[in-house]
This record gives sequence, structure tokens and C-alpha cells, in this order.
Amino acid sequence: MPIRSMTGFGVADHPWPERGQRVRVELRSVNSRFLEIKLRQPFGVAVEHELRRGLEGRLGRGRVDISVRTEGAGEVADDPLMALGVERSRVDPVLAALGTVADAAYQASLHVSHPTSLDLLRFFISMGTPGVGESLAPPAFLAELVEEALVRLTKMRETEGEALAATLGALLDELEAQIGDAEQRLVGEPERLQDQLVARCDALLARVDAGAVDRDRLAQELALLVVRGDVSEELARIASHLDQARSILRAPAGTGQGKTLDFLSQELLREVTTIGSKITSHAGSAVVIEAKGTIERIREQVQNVE
Repeated sequence: MPIRSMTGFGVADHPWPERGQRVRVELRSVNSRFLEIKLRQPFGVAVEHELRRGLEGRLGRGRVDISVRTEGAGEVADDPLMALGVERSRVDPVLAALGTVADAAYQASLHVSHPTSLDLLRFFISMGTPGVGESLAPPAFLAELVEEALVRLTKMRETEGEALAATLGALLDELEAQIGDAEQRLVGEPERLQDQLVARCDALLARVDAGAVDRDRLAQELALLVVRGDVSEELARIASHLDQARSILRAPAGTGQGKTLDFLSQELLREVTTIGSKITSHAGSAVVIEAKGTIERIREQVQNVE
């Protein structure tokens, strides 16, 4: 199995006959430096912790949004109180208690203002009565439903990873060809530098009428230029980085491969930039610019590798 992408989507739903609803689970993931899980679900803190632990054990990296929600019609949709999660059986005792309090206040010659319906709903929430802000008991099948959505998310990440591996492989081949072209353009560079240096020195000496150029001194200066312009070490490191990147693309998928590929792309850019500073020909500089563009495309792609 090749590298995995951090982009994916998975969904699963199941009927919840006890409440006349359906439970729907959606998982979405995009690229991120670390594993970042965002949860939205109506079943309380304990369920959230359990879901989070399960996802952390199965996903390596990326921003993952998981949404668990209830949908549907039936008894819940027909009763506006139940649609808000307020059990109707809790309402009558509260109203009866309010009547008792009002009677007691009247007997004590106290004036008590009557609460509004909004006050009552707030009371349900604050006293822990199942209401707007209280979580429901999760259905028994919730774990299986989350697992089904997670399997689909993982499958999509693997499919996206296969496409990423093919794209990155093609870009690495393109970069290797560009580096080979730049290397070919360095053939004959010492001779070209010598001719250029001799011509410039002859022109300068003729302008000041200083005689002929000292060939031995010119040879020494040329040798320094050739040494400073040598790119054999940079080429060797580039070849090594390309081999390592291809090894990652061939290896089994694992967490952290994206970070390694990102590091290698940064090092490739560093080496190509160094070569660009040493090449003096216009044609060679043009190839270096093309190679930098290819590396930037590689860096864009590896940002989505897990």
C-alpha cells in the first residue's frame, strides 16, 4: 500500500427506531501538521472521549471533523418538545410544582410573578431536566456506525494516496531530468570561463595599454573560479534525496511520511539554489529556474501526505 493522503470523507447512517429517527455519522479530513480532531455530537462528554480515543488510534495526521447527529420524523418531529429533547412527562410535574408554590405564596401574602414559557425552558436546562442543552443517551449501535464511516474515510485516504504517489513519482522524474540537463550544460564550463576571462582581461589591458595578460596568473584565477563553481557535491546530494523520496513512495504507508517528504523537498530546493548561484550561463540558469518550479510543485503535493 502506497502513501496515504490526509484528504478523505466517510459517512454512515442507521435507523434509531426507539426515537423514530436516524443517526448519521460524517467524517471529513484535510491536511494538517498534526492530528487535530473536532467533534460535534449530542451524546455527552463520555461519548466524546471514547470517540476521540478511537480516532486517535486509527488516524495518524490531519484535521478530522466528525459530526454525529440525529435526523428524521415520526413521534419526535410531531412533538415540538421532543424535537428539542424535552420529555413531555417532565413538564406536568413542573407545572404542578409551580402551582403549589403559587398557592403557598398567596397564603403567605406574597406576590410571586408567573414565569414565562422561556423561563420554564431555561429551568429545564439549569435543573438537569432533559432539554435543549442536555445530551441524549447514545444508541447501542453508535460504535459500529462510527467504525463504518471511519473505514470509508480510510479507504478514500488510501485511494487519494495512490494518486498522490503517482503524481509525486512523475514530478521526481521530471526534476531528475532537469538536473541531468543542468549537469550537461556544465560540460565545457571551465573552457568557456577561460575564454571569457582572457577576453575581458585582454580588453581591459588594451584599454590602459598595459601589455599582454600574464597567462600563469590567469590560470591561477581560473582554477579558483572552477573550484568555486564545482557542483559535484550538490549533484550527489540531489541524487541521494531523490532516491530517499522514491523509497518513501514505495514503502508501506505510515504516519510521518509527509513530513519526511517535505524535508527532502526543502533540501532539494537548497541544493538546486546553490547550483544556480554557481552556474554562469544563461541556458543553465534557465534550467535551474525550471527545476525550482518543479520542486515547488512537489512541496505543494507533499503537504497532503500523512
